[in-house]
Amino acid sequence: MKYIIGANSSLITKKLGCFILFIYCAHVVFATDLNSDIFYERDRVQEIHLTINELNLKSMKDSLPIRKYVPANLRWRDIQLENIGVRFKGDSSSLPNQKHKRGYLIKVCEFNKSTRFLKLRRIALDNGIQFGSLFSEPIVTDILRDMEVPSSRYNYAKLFINGDYQGIYGNVERIDESFIERHFGSSRGLLFKVHKPGPGANFSYVGDDITQYKKAFEPKNKDAENSFNELVDFIKKIDKSNKSNYEQTLNDNLMLDNFLKTTAVMLFAGCFDQLTGWNPHNYYLYHNPKTDRWSYIPWDLDVGFADHAFGTIPVIDGWHAAWPIPGGPPKPILENIVTNPKLLKKYRETASPLLEKYFKPEKLHQRFNTLYTIIKHDLQKDPFPKRRVTNPDDKGYEDILEKLKQFSTKRYKLARNQLKHPGQRPKSHSEHQPENHQNPTPGNSPNGPTKLRVISVTNNTVKLQWKDNAKKENGHILQRASLETKWEFRNHIPRPGRNETQAVDDRAAPARKYRYRVYAVFQSKQGMIGSKPSGIVEVTTQTNAN
Repeated sequence: MKYIIGANSSLITKKLGCFILFIYCAHVVFATDLNSDIFYERDRVQEIHLTINELNLKSMKDSLPIRKYVPANLRWRDIQLENIGVRFKGDSSSLPNQKHKRGYLIKVCEFNKSTRFLKLRRIALDNGIQFGSLFSEPIVTDILRDMEVPSSRYNYAKLFINGDYQGIYGNVERIDESFIERHFGSSRGLLFKVHKPGPGANFSYVGDDITQYKKAFEPKNKDAENSFNELVDFIKKIDKSNKSNYEQTLNDNLMLDNFLKTTAVMLFAGCFDQLTGWNPHNYYLYHNPKTDRWSYIPWDLDVGFADHAFGTIPVIDGWHAAWPIPGGPPKPILENIVTNPKLLKKYRETASPLLEKYFKPEKLHQRFNTLYTIIKHDLQKDPFPKRRVTNPDDKGYEDILEKLKQFSTKRYKLARNQLKHPGQRPKSHSEHQPENHQNPTPGNSPNGPTKLRVISVTNNTVKLQWKDNAKKENGHILQRASLETKWEFRNHIPRPGRNETQAVDDRAAPARKYRYRVYAVFQSKQGMIGSKPSGIVEVTTQTNAN
């Protein structure tokens, strides 16, 4: 904003200039008083405007599945920032043929390292198309923060790109240096992220070779880049320490009380896609140099309040509230907790009051309704399908909310009974199957996928693509066979949602031969039934890049 006053200005003009200057200064003070708490104000829908050159917008889309930052301008209220970075966010948003809403990550310091937005470095806009829709994450993060467990702030935002309305998004605080500064008083300390499962991600010690851990743990600040040895030492203590003094080991190395609270919240909310659930990923580890202890910080909490995920995961029946160790790969920290009487007692004493305070159905149902009321009007204008990509049979947001409420009611009743009467330790999910349940397998349903092909191969990833011929399918499942399975095909990667045509196998080993095929899955009363499988492709991964 510029005001130019002429050299021969009259007294009136000078007074007018002073008045304008006063108004300008007041505007600057007002803008300065804005802070990130206002940006994440719970009951207010934010309005974010991005301006992206059409060529850059095309480049961002053409680069998929690689998520590429392009320059853009940002406007929020009276604050405008130029030359910030924008890219798509999340695996589902990286699929070139994605028909659902894409998530976005805004990095205001991508091209100018000193740029900040209300002291924030990043703005994460979640598309809310997973199991928990737009309602799981704000509920879970609110509960964690109320218990003083470091967690993201969250509200809703309307996004406009070049003036076009893109719909309602979850405006979720990113876990980065700004988050660490706010919660721990300094950006110093080690910050690692586990986005994909890999060596050590389940807190299993796999030796001292840090290159193995680098496959799963991504350093998210400079302190972490050269400090993998400290991470490995932590994992080794969690996995291999003397079990007779294990409670002290956890207390000395981990924010144990917060971890037990998080374990209970993830279970009650059905957030199965976590280390504390079925899949050891979607979390951050932060080492605080002031306390010399690590914090477990969950991320991507839009996967919640949904049972029988992918048609195979019994989120309620297979996840016992009094014995918090579900299926998936072994998790030493959970195993050591449930086999240690003192720690198991401590967990149950943490979980029981937490369940009553936060997860009673009447409380949760009201919270679902309140959140929906905030965005109901804007959702009506949302240009994208009003259903979850993981649940293509949704009939709108009222139907989604009803399903989330049904989950919360059933989860609470069963968890309450389990905590009152723990009984003997149940079988793990790998041994447990709900009544009348069947795992998906290729079958005889028509219109199975065809033209399976390999797009790219590295030393530890294989990217594949196929043609989708099915209608009203719930998704596809990529199968893999190898020498380890005696060339028997096994379900490997679920791809929920209609029109999915790609998958990335990031659990491949260097210099190994694999065979792949894919089939579509459909819902039935007995679970998922499969289509005829595609043809088989064979590939050998590259040797180690090193």
